[in-house]
Amino acid sequence: MANNEYVIFEVDSCKFALPSVAVDRVERAVQLTPVPDAPVPVLGVVNRGGDIIPVLGLRGRIGVVERGIILSDRLIFSNANGRNMALLADRISDVLEIKDDVARNASEIWPGLSLLKSLAGLGADVVLVQDMGALLAPDQERDLLAAIAAMDAGEDSAADA
Repeated sequence: MANNEYVIFEVDSCKFALPSVAVDRVERAVQLTPVPDAPVPVLGVVNRGGDIIPVLGLRGRIGVVERGIILSDRLIFSNANGRNMALLADRISDVLEIKDDVARNASEIWPGLSLLKSLAGLGADVVLVQDMGALLAPDQERDLLAAIAAMDAGEDSAADA
């Protein structure tokens, strides 16, 4: 039997889901360190046990105005394509089972839709099942790695001075 449990989270009025097996942990949001020249979905980075983790936002992707972090926000830590990352969520609503018969492949609904795996109807809501691996295009991934490396190099040279 497939694991169909999903962590349901909200960004503004949109409900998203991530497979629970893809979620490492959920933590209260903290202040982010900005990364100059990072690609658009990257809001900044956090230090988690010595690992620098990029934090991505979905607000711009869904046409909602970006806002600062507030106390109720959460960071959802995950690993996609061998890279640790976190998503900023307004709130975590639930952990639910999404049965295959209520989920439709995103490309069936809108061909070329790459950020989502599927869409599911849960009661009166539509839940967008997120594809963590598709949040950053390969060129954005390269830009992010270069921006973090440049930031690290700047810190190293400042420490040497």
